[in-house]
Amino acid sequence: MVDVYERLWNADENGCRVSARAASGEWLDPAADVLLDVQRRAHGRRDIDLSTRPLFAKVEDAKLALPTYAAFIALLDNYVANAREPEHESPGERREIDAFLDAVCNTQVAAVARAHINDELGETLTEQQFRTVLDRLWFVDYTNHYGGRSVEFASGFEHVFVGEGMFDARVGGRALGEVSGYHSWIKFALDERAGRVDYLGMRFDLRGGDQPEHPDVVTLQMLWYLSDIHGRVIAQLFKKKGGFLVGPSPELELVSGAVAYYESIHGRFPRDRRETTIRGSRYELVLYRNITLQNTRGEHIRSFYPTYLGHENREPAVGRTEIVTIPAGGLRGGAVSIVRAGPNPRGGDRGEEWVELRNDTADPIDLAGWRLGDRMHRTEALEGTLAPGAIARVVLPGGEDGMQLGNRGGVIALYDPSTLVAAVRYGRTDEEEIVRFDDDADPEEFAALGAG
Repeated sequence: MVDVYERLWNADENGCRVSARAASGEWLDPAADVLLDVQRRAHGRRDIDLSTRPLFAKVEDAKLALPTYAAFIALLDNYVANAREPEHESPGERREIDAFLDAVCNTQVAAVARAHINDELGETLTEQQFRTVLDRLWFVDYTNHYGGRSVEFASGFEHVFVGEGMFDARVGGRALGEVSGYHSWIKFALDERAGRVDYLGMRFDLRGGDQPEHPDVVTLQMLWYLSDIHGRVIAQLFKKKGGFLVGPSPELELVSGAVAYYESIHGRFPRDRRETTIRGSRYELVLYRNITLQNTRGEHIRSFYPTYLGHENREPAVGRTEIVTIPAGGLRGGAVSIVRAGPNPRGGDRGEEWVELRNDTADPIDLAGWRLGDRMHRTEALEGTLAPGAIARVVLPGGEDGMQLGNRGGVIALYDPSTLVAAVRYGRTDEEEIVRFDDDADPEEFAALGAG
């Protein structure tokens, strides 16, 4: 049976046809609506740009003039980019939102989405109720409560489609900061045309190759320039790793979020994630709902984006074996997970061991004061900020008194700064084996680590 997200994609009458370049440099489909030029892999630093051409070599203007696109574009200037500043919806902005919702609900993808929610998930939404749900999920402001902090004036539409800036507006001159959210290909293409963003290169993290077989998605590194009313740049915002699907219409992206929300309610988004296949490519869809004052998941979308996993028929890279699960289990449930490790590098080089951590929340996490530890309670201090949904690799320096990963098995623990956040156990590993940890939890097994 075709998954609902591919059925939505197939029903998207206003979606764009996208073409990438062939190995020779020619466009595979020069007549496509969108020509996507991914170029080179990003270096990793905000001051190094290895992809000097725009990401979007062409976006057909006739597509951008379609009713749902035009109504979507009209909303993009309604939000304050600084996430710390309050939002106020004017009557004119409310009329623009209503016009967009009316246009979306009059499409085929909206009908397919509502039918799935009702027929397969057991809801009974009328057309008007579905429109009200879309409004609440994406446009009604809320306060997000997480980790003892409260973020006011939050909006799913602003975070996902517009993007939010994390920077200190009090800094004189041009402030440096980070990008939060910003998962819209249309917004990026328009910002790129206007010189407001700089594409720094692709960041696909795939075994056996850097780029997907289909140009329906991009994982990237970017800079976003924010200007004041006089056109002066006041902040340079960096996103180390982000991305979005390329080509779906605004209505497809909006109603896909609603489907994901109801699937989340009905238990189909374990750990806020769900795999799907669209046009031969595998994705992990990530959905975060807001967190209420009672520490429960709320009725608004906090973030929604795809992670590209590769082609459904992709073979593993030669020379490396990946352990898919570790039966010993681990401790889960915190804000950050331990997802992979390389305990046994080529040649036994102690300085090449590594651990990967993932931010399982919708907010950046400051790792200052956090530390990793091994079974002998040797530790490695962490630093920097882990973006929402991002994965960071920590390379262990391999000093005599520092944290070490044994080739015959061991324990990896994560502390914040003294509270045990996550812990995993692994068995014997061969040279260059990559260990990926599952989510079987056995808290009692790791209770002794809590005093670390």
